[in-house]
Amino acid sequence: MNKQTFTVLIIIIVGMLAIYGFKGQDNGAAEGLDEWREKITWTEPSITGNQIATGGKPVFLFVSTEWCTFCKKMKGSTFLDPGVQELLNDRFVNIIMNPETEGTARFVEGDLSYADLAIKLGVSGYPATFFFSPEGQLIGGQPGYLDVDMFSDLAEYVGGGFYKDYKFNEFMKLPETERL
Repeated sequence: MNKQTFTVLIIIIVGMLAIYGFKGQDNGAAEGLDEWREKITWTEPSITGNQIATGGKPVFLFVSTEWCTFCKKMKGSTFLDPGVQELLNDRFVNIIMNPETEGTARFVEGDLSYADLAIKLGVSGYPATFFFSPEGQLIGGQPGYLDVDMFSDLAEYVGGGFYKDYKFNEFMKLPETERL
């Protein structure tokens, strides 16, 4: 076998292994991504402002798409953390929305398509995380992937009502005993 034929054969074998390997990774990642959805109580984006207010909890809105790598990473790591799951389930009305799908979101200011709500919130990339007061007023948002520690800090800040009395950087300086 000459050198050129051997090189082509090696390239074909490596290519096939890469394709097969990536296909296997995708299947495993997709299976792990479903678990987060079952561990967190999610509410439909069509919940009205009045329903939110009667729940007495702030709202967590996660804006993501199916193709977004960092959305998948956040779902497969941050949302699988038991502490994050507990925070979200105990302290928030949790909503997930894909602005690339059909649907209507009902917030305080009326009905908006998912895409229009994402535009109104200034979403320029995915994922995007937003927190609203129990009355449906925007507290704040954070673009991009959030690891467990950062997400937990933000969720404690909003879910514990600290946003009413402190700026986030002031909250972060509080002793752990005061942040409960």
